Amino acid sequence: MKKIIIVLFCIIFLSCKEKNEEQKLIYNQLLHYRDELKSNTRDLEHYIINRADEDALYKSAIENKSKVLVDYEKTFEELKFKDRNAIIKLRNSFKDENKLFLDFDTSNYNENISDTIFNRLMEIDFYRLKINFQNRYLLRHGCK
Repeated sequence: MKKIIIVLFCIIFLSCKEKNEEQKLIYNQLLHYRDELKSNTRDLEHYIINRADEDALYKSAIENKSKVLVDYEKTFEELKFKDRNAIIKLRNSFKDENKLFLDFDTSNYNENISDTIFNRLMEIDFYRLKINFQNRYLLRHGCK
């Protein structure tokens, strides 16, 4: 009987260890994807700034939309590690107000995932929105 209990304990312990490794792998992939999106948004931002410095007409055309994006970034940073519902509401309202055609997972984030995973997912959504916004409203004026 003791042997069976020991074997069951070992099986349970090893299965928990595999789940931790799997979660670490998934989390690392989320971080990698977030960093890639972040880099892309910075590159686009630098291009937009350089283009605006060269062309006053382009700068005036994108000025209002640039302010919208900056305001969204500030609000996101203020809410970042706070209320989940407020972050989701901000994400969805920004998408709808600016007619950005992105799909987001509609899972119930409150029950299923940890805070660290939730925060990474919201950062990824933030960068996806930012890239889409930049492409739609800030880069289209840059074509010569």
